[in-house]
Amino acid sequence: MLFHRFLISAAALAGLSTSLAASVPCSEAARFGILRLSQTEVAPGESFTITTDLTCSVQLGYTPTYLEYFIDGVSTSNIGGPIFLGRTTYDASTTPPQDQLSLSLPVWYYDPNATYSVRVDDYFAQDGPTGESVIRVGGVSTPIHIIGI
Repeated sequence: MLFHRFLISAAALAGLSTSLAASVPCSEAARFGILRLSQTEVAPGESFTITTDLTCSVQLGYTPTYLEYFIDGVSTSNIGGPIFLGRTTYDASTTPPQDQLSLSLPVWYYDPNATYSVRVDDYFAQDGPTGESVIRVGGVSTPIHIIGI
């Protein structure tokens, strides 16, 4: 009888640990995704891949409808606005939840003194006060070092 109770307790603990492992703790900063680059140093014309981990986006209710990718730059001189890299439609059947964009870095007038980052904007639907769905947007970025300029 005691051994039977032990087995039931062990099974309950195993189930609890499995459900806790399936639920990843998410910070508010990860609500629009976590970006990873296949390489952080890229030359104009060189291929690279951007992977966006959307696990926390989905868990926190910011499941993308589509995602847009950009290069942003900060410099003391005028470098213009962001450079559009591409748009993807999110495939909700992807396990784990993620998005990928493979591309070549556009050949452009990059400033060697600028600091650049890759940004993804997560466009997601949420219900408004009348139940009508509206598209909202939020984004995250990660540094990229543009070389050979």
